[in-house]
Amino acid sequence: MGVDDAIKKLEVSNQGLKVILENLDEQLADIRSDPRLEGLVDDLENLFYAYLKTWIKSNTEVLDILNKEK
Repeated sequence: MGVDDAIKKLEVSNQGLKVILENLDEQLADIRSDPRLEGLVDDLENLFYAYLKTWIKSNTEVLDILNKEK
């Protein structure tokens, strides 16, 4: 895989991650409606949010490095 391919894949990955991040609340709605999981969903949402933001940040840092080397 060349640098251009890696850049493209990271860009596509970031776009997908941002869509997931924007719809996180909606995606957790089914879990949130289960009374047995009351209180847990907020923690899960915070965990997923932090995970996705970290993943996007890491991808962006790698993209910056690859674009500088290009």
